[in-house]
Amino acid sequence: MAQDIYTSGYFINLSGQKVAAVFKNDIIIYRRDGEGKDLFSPSMAMDTLTDDIYWVSNSNPAGDISNGYGCVMKNDEVLLDNELGTCINAISFDGNDLYAAGFFNDIYEPVGAVWKNGETTPLYTYGGTHRRSEVLGVVAVDGTVYACGYYVDDMNYGCVWVNGELYACYPNKKVVDITYDNGEIYYLVEDTQTTVYVSGQVFCPLHPNSNYTLATYDIKVGDGDVYAVGFMGFNDLCVWKNSEIIYLHPYARGADFRACQFFDQSLYYVGWDHEDHGLVFKDGEQIGGTKFQYYYDVIVRPDILQVNEVETTPIKVFPNPAKEQITLKGLEHSEKADIFNATGQLVMTVTVDADNEINVNHLTPGLYLIHCGNRVVRFIVDHPHF
Repeated sequence: MAQDIYTSGYFINLSGQKVAAVFKNDIIIYRRDGEGKDLFSPSMAMDTLTDDIYWVSNSNPAGDISNGYGCVMKNDEVLLDNELGTCINAISFDGNDLYAAGFFNDIYEPVGAVWKNGETTPLYTYGGTHRRSEVLGVVAVDGTVYACGYYVDDMNYGCVWVNGELYACYPNKKVVDITYDNGEIYYLVEDTQTTVYVSGQVFCPLHPNSNYTLATYDIKVGDGDVYAVGFMGFNDLCVWKNSEIIYLHPYARGADFRACQFFDQSLYYVGWDHEDHGLVFKDGEQIGGTKFQYYYDVIVRPDILQVNEVETTPIKVFPNPAKEQITLKGLEHSEKADIFNATGQLVMTVTVDADNEINVNHLTPGLYLIHCGNRVVRFIVDHPHF
Protein backbone atom coordinates (compact mmCIF):
# COMPACT_ATOMS: atom_id res chain seq x y z
CA MET A 1 0.00 0.00 0.00
CA ALA A 2 1.24 3.49 -0.82
CA GLN A 3 2.00 5.49 2.31
CA ASP A 4 2.75 8.96 3.61
CA ILE A 5 5.38 9.17 6.34
CA TYR A 6 5.01 11.97 8.89
CA THR A 7 7.96 12.72 11.16
CA SER A 8 8.49 15.30 13.88
CA GLY A 9 11.77 16.75 15.09
CA TYR A 10 13.72 19.76 13.91
CA PHE A 11 15.79 21.18 11.09
CA ILE A 12 18.76 23.55 11.08
CA ASN A 13 17.98 26.92 9.49
CA LEU A 14 20.42 29.18 7.65
CA SER A 15 21.33 30.90 10.93
CA GLY A 16 22.29 27.58 12.46
CA GLN A 17 19.26 27.51 14.79
CA LYS A 18 17.12 24.48 15.58
CA VAL A 19 13.56 24.90 14.35
CA ALA A 20 10.89 22.49 15.59
CA ALA A 21 8.93 21.04 12.68
CA VAL A 22 6.71 18.32 11.26
CA PHE A 23 7.66 16.74 7.94
CA LYS A 24 5.64 14.78 5.39
CA ASN A 25 7.82 12.52 3.27
CA ASP A 26 10.85 14.64 4.29
CA ILE A 27 9.13 17.92 3.30
CA ILE A 28 8.42 20.52 6.01
CA ILE A 29 4.67 21.03 6.46
CA TYR A 30 4.57 22.73 9.90
CA ARG A 31 7.29 24.68 11.67
CA ARG A 32 7.68 26.95 14.67
CA ASP A 33 10.43 29.53 14.49
CA GLY A 34 11.83 31.37 17.49
CA GLU A 35 12.41 35.07 17.74
CA GLY A 36 15.88 36.40 18.54
CA LYS A 37 17.55 33.94 20.89
CA ASP A 38 14.28 32.07 21.51
CA LEU A 39 15.12 28.71 19.97
CA PHE A 40 12.60 25.90 19.78
CA SER A 41 13.76 22.46 20.86
CA PRO A 42 13.05 19.34 18.79
CA SER A 43 9.46 18.25 18.38
CA MET A 44 9.89 15.03 20.35
CA ALA A 45 6.36 13.65 20.00
CA MET A 46 3.21 13.81 17.92
CA ASP A 47 -0.20 12.15 17.64
CA THR A 48 -3.23 12.39 15.37
CA LEU A 49 -6.97 12.88 15.77
CA THR A 50 -9.18 12.70 12.67
CA ASP A 51 -7.47 14.92 10.08
CA ASP A 52 -5.24 16.87 12.46
CA ILE A 53 -1.65 16.43 13.62
CA TYR A 54 -0.78 17.38 17.19
CA TRP A 55 2.89 17.89 17.97
CA VAL A 56 5.20 19.14 20.70
CA SER A 57 7.27 22.31 20.47
CA ASN A 58 9.24 23.36 23.55
CA SER A 59 10.97 26.73 23.68
CA ASN A 60 14.55 26.65 24.82
CA PRO A 61 16.00 30.15 25.02
CA ALA A 62 19.80 30.10 24.93
CA GLY A 63 19.68 26.42 25.89
CA ASP A 64 18.13 27.18 29.30
CA ILE A 65 15.07 24.96 29.70
CA SER A 66 14.24 26.52 33.09
CA ASN A 67 13.25 29.65 31.18
CA GLY A 68 11.49 27.80 28.39
CA TYR A 69 7.89 26.70 28.09
CA GLY A 70 6.15 23.61 26.80
CA CYS A 71 3.83 23.91 23.83
CA VAL A 72 1.50 21.58 21.92
CA MET A 73 0.61 22.51 18.35
CA LYS A 74 -2.47 21.52 16.36
CA ASN A 75 -1.24 21.58 12.79
CA ASP A 76 0.22 25.12 12.55
CA GLU A 77 -1.74 26.62 15.49
CA VAL A 78 -0.76 26.79 19.17
CA LEU A 79 -3.11 24.58 21.21
CA LEU A 80 -1.38 24.48 24.61
CA ASP A 81 1.11 27.15 25.63
CA ASN A 82 2.29 26.52 29.18
CA GLU A 83 4.00 28.90 31.56
CA LEU A 84 7.75 29.48 31.81
CA GLY A 85 9.77 26.59 33.13
CA THR A 86 7.81 23.73 31.54
CA CYS A 87 8.80 21.02 29.08
CA ILE A 88 6.57 18.49 27.29
CA ASN A 89 8.09 15.14 26.34
CA ALA A 90 5.10 13.09 25.19
CA ILE A 91 1.43 13.32 24.17
CA SER A 92 -1.37 10.76 23.90
CA PHE A 93 -5.01 10.78 22.85
CA ASP A 94 -7.75 8.87 24.67
CA GLY A 95 -10.80 9.39 22.51
CA ASN A 96 -11.02 13.17 22.14
CA ASP A 97 -8.99 13.86 25.30
CA LEU A 98 -5.39 14.96 24.82
CA TYR A 99 -2.81 14.26 27.53
CA ALA A 100 0.61 15.95 27.55
CA ALA A 101 3.45 14.81 29.84
CA GLY A 102 6.75 16.33 30.96
CA PHE A 103 7.73 18.59 33.85
CA PHE A 104 7.47 22.10 35.26
CA ASN A 105 9.98 23.98 37.39
CA ASP A 106 9.02 24.52 41.04
CA ILE A 107 11.63 26.89 42.55
CA TYR A 108 14.02 25.72 39.83
CA GLU A 109 13.50 22.01 40.57
CA PRO A 110 11.67 20.03 37.85
CA VAL A 111 8.42 18.32 38.92
CA GLY A 112 6.94 15.64 36.66
CA ALA A 113 3.43 16.38 35.45
CA VAL A 114 0.61 15.40 33.08
CA TRP A 115 -1.71 18.02 31.59
CA LYS A 116 -5.14 17.34 30.03
CA ASN A 117 -6.90 19.13 27.18
CA GLY A 118 -4.80 22.27 27.20
CA GLU A 119 -5.22 23.15 30.88
CA THR A 120 -2.18 24.93 32.30
CA THR A 121 -2.79 23.40 35.75
CA PRO A 122 -1.46 19.81 35.79
CA LEU A 123 -3.93 16.94 36.07
CA TYR A 124 -1.28 14.93 37.97
CA THR A 125 2.10 15.74 39.50
CA TYR A 126 4.73 13.15 40.34
CA GLY A 127 7.69 12.71 42.62
CA GLY A 128 6.23 14.08 45.86
CA THR A 129 8.85 15.85 47.99
CA HIS A 130 11.82 14.38 46.09
CA ARG A 131 14.45 16.67 44.62
CA ARG A 132 13.30 16.37 41.01
CA SER A 133 11.14 14.25 38.75
CA GLU A 134 10.26 14.05 35.08
CA VAL A 135 7.64 12.21 33.00
CA LEU A 136 9.12 10.77 29.81
CA GLY A 137 6.17 8.85 28.38
CA VAL A 138 2.38 8.72 28.65
CA VAL A 139 -0.46 6.61 27.26
CA ALA A 140 -4.12 7.00 28.19
CA VAL A 141 -6.73 4.26 27.69
CA ASP A 142 -10.41 4.45 28.66
CA GLY A 143 -9.78 7.24 31.15
CA THR A 144 -6.78 5.60 32.82
CA VAL A 145 -3.50 7.51 32.49
CA TYR A 146 -0.26 5.49 32.48
CA ALA A 147 2.94 7.52 32.80
CA CYS A 148 6.62 6.68 33.12
CA GLY A 149 9.81 8.51 34.00
CA TYR A 150 11.93 8.95 37.12
CA TYR A 151 12.49 10.90 40.29
CA VAL A 152 15.78 11.75 42.02
CA ASP A 153 16.43 11.35 45.74
CA ASP A 154 19.63 9.63 46.86
CA MET A 155 19.73 8.11 43.34
CA ASN A 156 17.56 7.87 40.25
CA TYR A 157 14.36 5.85 40.69
CA GLY A 158 12.65 4.75 37.51
CA CYS A 159 8.88 4.95 37.94
CA VAL A 160 5.57 3.94 36.43
CA TRP A 161 2.49 5.82 37.62
CA VAL A 162 -1.19 5.00 37.09
CA ASN A 163 -3.62 7.91 37.49
CA GLY A 164 -1.01 9.80 39.50
CA GLU A 165 -0.23 6.95 41.90
CA LEU A 166 3.09 5.11 41.98
CA TYR A 167 2.67 1.68 40.34
CA ALA A 168 6.27 0.44 40.13
CA CYS A 169 9.70 1.78 41.16
CA TYR A 170 13.17 0.68 40.01
CA PRO A 171 16.24 1.99 41.94
CA ASN A 172 19.10 3.48 39.94
CA LYS A 173 17.17 3.29 36.66
CA LYS A 174 14.83 5.25 34.41
CA VAL A 175 11.63 4.13 32.70
CA VAL A 176 12.01 5.69 29.27
CA ASP A 177 8.81 4.77 27.40
CA ILE A 178 5.46 3.08 27.93
CA THR A 179 2.69 1.64 25.75
CA TYR A 180 -0.53 -0.32 26.15
CA ASP A 181 -1.70 -3.43 24.32
CA ASN A 182 -4.50 -5.91 24.98
CA GLY A 183 -5.00 -5.01 28.64
CA GLU A 184 -1.30 -4.87 29.54
CA ILE A 185 1.21 -2.02 29.93
CA TYR A 186 4.65 -2.50 28.39
CA TYR A 187 7.58 -0.31 29.37
CA LEU A 188 11.35 0.02 28.99
CA VAL A 189 13.46 0.07 32.18
CA GLU A 190 16.97 1.34 31.51
CA ASP A 191 20.33 1.85 33.18
CA THR A 192 23.32 0.74 31.07
CA GLN A 193 21.11 -2.06 29.75
CA THR A 194 17.38 -2.17 28.97
CA THR A 195 14.73 -4.59 30.17
CA VAL A 196 11.15 -4.85 28.92
CA TYR A 197 8.50 -5.18 31.61
CA VAL A 198 4.85 -6.13 31.18
CA SER A 199 2.51 -4.95 33.94
CA GLY A 200 5.25 -5.10 36.57
CA GLN A 201 6.82 -8.41 35.45
CA VAL A 202 10.03 -8.93 33.45
CA PHE A 203 9.20 -9.79 29.84
CA CYS A 204 12.72 -9.89 28.40
CA PRO A 205 16.08 -8.10 28.48
CA LEU A 206 17.20 -6.52 25.23
CA HIS A 207 20.28 -8.25 23.84
CA PRO A 208 21.08 -9.95 27.19
CA ASN A 209 24.52 -11.27 26.21
CA SER A 210 25.92 -7.91 25.17
CA ASN A 211 28.58 -6.08 27.17
CA TYR A 212 27.80 -2.82 25.35
CA THR A 213 25.79 0.03 26.81
CA LEU A 214 22.29 0.30 25.36
CA ALA A 215 20.07 3.37 25.02
CA THR A 216 16.45 2.91 23.95
CA TYR A 217 13.68 5.44 23.34
CA ASP A 218 10.52 3.90 21.88
CA ILE A 219 8.53 0.70 22.43
CA LYS A 220 5.79 -0.82 20.26
CA VAL A 221 3.88 -4.11 20.52
CA GLY A 222 2.65 -6.21 17.61
CA ASP A 223 1.17 -9.72 17.64
CA GLY A 224 2.56 -10.33 21.14
CA ASP A 225 6.10 -9.29 20.20
CA VAL A 226 7.88 -6.23 21.60
CA TYR A 227 9.90 -3.90 19.36
CA ALA A 228 12.27 -1.17 20.54
CA VAL A 229 14.69 1.24 18.85
CA GLY A 230 17.87 2.98 20.01
CA PHE A 231 21.60 2.43 19.87
CA MET A 232 24.23 0.09 21.31
CA GLY A 233 27.87 0.73 22.16
CA PHE A 234 29.49 3.38 19.98
CA ASN A 235 26.32 4.17 18.05
CA ASP A 236 25.43 0.97 16.28
CA LEU A 237 21.80 1.83 15.60
CA CYS A 238 19.50 -1.05 16.47
CA VAL A 239 15.97 -2.37 16.26
CA TRP A 240 15.13 -5.11 18.75
CA LYS A 241 12.38 -7.71 18.58
CA ASN A 242 12.01 -9.11 22.07
CA SER A 243 15.59 -10.00 23.12
CA GLU A 244 17.20 -10.06 19.68
CA ILE A 245 18.49 -7.41 17.29
CA ILE A 246 16.65 -7.73 14.00
CA TYR A 247 18.18 -4.70 12.26
CA LEU A 248 21.67 -3.35 12.90
CA HIS A 249 22.97 -0.21 11.19
CA PRO A 250 26.58 0.79 12.03
CA TYR A 251 27.18 4.54 12.27
CA ALA A 252 29.65 6.79 14.05
CA ARG A 253 29.05 8.58 17.36
CA GLY A 254 26.18 11.06 17.19
CA ALA A 255 23.70 8.88 15.32
CA ASP A 256 20.43 7.69 16.87
CA PHE A 257 17.13 5.91 16.25
CA ARG A 258 14.25 7.51 18.17
CA ALA A 259 10.87 6.08 17.12
CA CYS A 260 9.11 3.27 15.28
CA GLN A 261 5.63 2.39 14.03
CA PHE A 262 3.89 -0.57 12.43
CA PHE A 263 1.97 0.00 9.22
CA ASP A 264 0.62 -2.54 6.72
CA GLN A 265 2.68 -5.38 8.26
CA SER A 266 5.92 -3.41 8.02
CA LEU A 267 8.05 -1.69 10.67
CA TYR A 268 9.07 1.91 10.04
CA TYR A 269 11.70 3.62 12.19
CA VAL A 270 13.38 7.02 12.16
CA GLY A 271 16.30 9.02 13.58
CA TRP A 272 19.46 10.61 12.20
CA ASP A 273 23.05 9.70 11.36
CA HIS A 274 26.41 11.14 12.44
CA GLU A 275 26.56 13.38 9.36
CA ASP A 276 23.43 15.38 10.29
CA HIS A 277 21.19 13.47 7.92
CA GLY A 278 17.67 12.38 8.82
CA LEU A 279 16.96 8.64 8.56
CA VAL A 280 13.74 6.85 7.58
CA PHE A 281 13.83 3.05 7.38
CA LYS A 282 11.29 0.37 6.46
CA ASP A 283 12.05 -3.23 7.41
CA GLY A 284 15.81 -2.68 7.38
CA GLU A 285 16.00 -0.60 4.18
CA GLN A 286 16.48 3.17 4.11
CA ILE A 287 13.60 4.83 2.24
CA GLY A 288 13.99 8.50 3.21
CA GLY A 289 15.87 11.24 5.01
CA THR A 290 17.26 14.70 4.28
CA LYS A 291 20.37 16.63 5.31
CA PHE A 292 20.06 18.81 8.44
CA GLN A 293 16.76 17.22 9.49
CA TYR A 294 16.44 15.16 12.70
CA TYR A 295 13.48 12.87 13.34
CA TYR A 296 12.18 12.04 16.84
CA ASP A 297 8.76 10.53 16.11
CA VAL A 298 6.94 8.90 13.19
CA ILE A 299 3.37 8.31 12.04
CA VAL A 300 2.62 6.39 8.83
CA ARG A 301 -0.67 6.82 6.97
CA PRO A 302 -1.91 5.33 3.71
CA ASP A 303 -1.81 7.67 0.73
CA ILE A 304 -5.45 7.14 -0.07
CA LEU A 305 -5.29 8.95 -3.41
CA GLN A 306 -2.44 6.75 -4.67
CA VAL A 307 -3.76 3.35 -3.56
CA ASN A 308 -4.52 0.94 -6.39
CA GLU A 309 -7.44 -1.35 -5.70
CA VAL A 310 -6.34 -4.98 -5.90
CA GLU A 311 -8.12 -6.91 -8.63
CA THR A 312 -7.13 -10.44 -7.55
CA THR A 313 -9.75 -11.98 -5.21
CA PRO A 314 -11.44 -8.57 -5.11
CA ILE A 315 -13.82 -7.27 -2.52
CA LYS A 316 -16.72 -4.96 -3.29
CA VAL A 317 -18.55 -2.45 -1.11
CA PHE A 318 -22.35 -2.12 -1.34
CA PRO A 319 -23.96 0.33 -1.42
CA ASN A 320 -21.41 2.84 -2.64
CA PRO A 321 -22.02 5.70 -1.83
CA ALA A 322 -23.31 4.56 1.56
CA LYS A 323 -25.60 6.29 4.05
CA GLU A 324 -26.00 3.97 7.08
CA GLN A 325 -24.26 0.61 6.52
CA ILE A 326 -21.94 -1.07 4.06
CA THR A 327 -21.61 -4.75 3.15
CA LEU A 328 -18.42 -6.37 1.89
CA LYS A 329 -18.82 -8.84 -0.96
CA GLY A 330 -16.04 -11.29 -1.81
CA LEU A 331 -14.94 -12.40 1.66
CA GLU A 332 -14.44 -16.14 2.02
CA HIS A 333 -13.98 -16.14 5.80
CA SER A 334 -13.88 -13.80 8.79
CA GLU A 335 -11.31 -11.03 8.31
CA LYS A 336 -10.14 -7.83 9.97
CA ALA A 337 -11.05 -4.67 8.07
CA ASP A 338 -9.28 -1.33 8.62
CA ILE A 339 -11.08 1.81 7.43
CA PHE A 340 -9.09 5.00 6.71
CA ASN A 341 -10.34 8.49 5.90
CA ALA A 342 -9.13 10.65 3.01
CA THR A 343 -6.09 11.89 4.95
CA GLY A 344 -5.00 8.36 5.87
CA GLN A 345 -6.23 8.42 9.48
CA LEU A 346 -7.39 5.02 10.77
CA VAL A 347 -11.00 5.60 11.88
CA MET A 348 -12.37 2.06 12.37
CA THR A 349 -11.18 -1.50 12.80
CA VAL A 350 -13.78 -4.27 12.64
CA THR A 351 -13.91 -8.03 12.12
CA VAL A 352 -16.37 -8.99 9.38
CA ASP A 353 -17.77 -12.12 7.73
CA ALA A 354 -19.27 -12.41 4.27
CA ASP A 355 -22.44 -10.32 3.95
CA ASN A 356 -22.00 -8.74 7.41
CA GLU A 357 -23.03 -5.11 7.62
CA ILE A 358 -20.69 -2.41 8.95
CA ASN A 359 -22.32 0.65 10.49
CA VAL A 360 -20.85 3.85 9.00
CA ASN A 361 -23.52 6.40 9.91
CA HIS A 362 -21.19 7.99 12.50
CA LEU A 363 -18.52 8.76 9.91
CA THR A 364 -18.19 12.24 8.42
CA PRO A 365 -19.30 12.29 4.76
CA GLY A 366 -16.38 11.85 2.40
CA LEU A 367 -13.99 9.41 0.75
CA TYR A 368 -12.78 6.34 2.67
CA LEU A 369 -10.58 3.33 2.04
CA ILE A 370 -11.19 -0.14 3.44
CA HIS A 371 -8.22 -2.49 3.78
CA CYS A 372 -8.81 -6.25 4.14
CA GLY A 373 -5.70 -8.44 4.06
CA ASN A 374 -3.92 -7.52 0.82
CA ARG A 375 -7.06 -6.02 -0.75
CA VAL A 376 -8.17 -2.41 -0.72
CA VAL A 377 -11.22 -0.64 -2.10
CA ARG A 378 -12.57 2.90 -1.86
CA PHE A 379 -16.08 3.93 -0.85
CA ILE A 380 -17.97 7.13 -0.14
CA VAL A 381 -20.07 8.01 2.89
CA ASP A 382 -22.93 10.38 2.05
CA HIS A 383 -25.64 10.86 4.65
CA PRO A 384 -27.54 13.76 6.25
CA HIS A 385 -26.37 13.32 9.86
CA PHE A 386 -23.59 15.96 9.52
